[in-house]
Amino acid sequence: MYKAVASGWFSKVDVTGESAYNAIQKGIVDAAIIAPSGGFTKSVGAGNAKLQILIDATNILKAQAIEIYLNAIATSVLKKSKLLPNETNFSINFKSRILFNPEMNSRFFMLPFIIVIMSAMTILSTICISMTKEKECGTMEMLISAPIKKIHIILGKTIPYIGVGFINLTVIVAVSMLVFGLPFRGSIWQFAVAFFVFAVSMSAFAVLLSTFCAVQQQAMLGMMIFLFLSIMLSGGMAPLDNMPSLLRIFAQLMPLSHYTSLARNILLKGSDWEYCLHHVLAIFLFGLAAATLAIKRLKTTL
Repeated sequence: MYKAVASGWFSKVDVTGESAYNAIQKGIVDAAIIAPSGGFTKSVGAGNAKLQILIDATNILKAQAIEIYLNAIATSVLKKSKLLPNETNFSINFKSRILFNPEMNSRFFMLPFIIVIMSAMTILSTICISMTKEKECGTMEMLISAPIKKIHIILGKTIPYIGVGFINLTVIVAVSMLVFGLPFRGSIWQFAVAFFVFAVSMSAFAVLLSTFCAVQQQAMLGMMIFLFLSIMLSGGMAPLDNMPSLLRIFAQLMPLSHYTSLARNILLKGSDWEYCLHHVLAIFLFGLAAATLAIKRLKTTL
């Protein structure tokens, strides 16, 4: 479909049905058009126009837009090329195969996003409050003057809450599966690795945020601002492709964007390690930058 390719939203890829499915599962493409054997034009001329569309429905908003757009653009091209007969009873048989969420169930779309938000809120709020409370009580100076390194203080303040976050994640996922029927098609090891890197990155950012705050109210306000921006740019409620280019670039720097994609792919699709490591690396780089700045800020401000 040259018009679809010319729009800039689609790319032409020569693949078989099986490899197209694998490409969608790996997150390489969001949709694939499978033409009938002998070509689509030939089937139109024979009066048996069939076109199969494979769509990734882990993001139902994007899937619905893709299905409607491809149906409309295929019909429009055929009418302009005068391949469609004038009879009103003639129609193209679009066979849309909705993958990984066949019923287009909104709860399967939202539950992984809720899991991500709850995990981020748990870690950020507990660590920020813990660090700023030490300042309010005047005990942070005692910790710094003790014969321990700054990194030991940070580890002591973050490791327990990472454990709390892991317990919270386990409970939320279990409730989502048992009560709402959320599938778990991926590897539990991928899910664990992704959460661990995400938790460490959020912990590093929480420590960094606490170095700018003197009281708990400031820390909570800063945390809510960060979460609000991250949620809006995470692709959890609106597809990233619909955002302006500048916002998409900024969204790629946010760990919630990568972890949201990971959670949906692991839970609903069964993501491969290549896709997983790509997003884990982006989250790790964010955490490394936050940890480096947090250690420097802790040394200069306290």
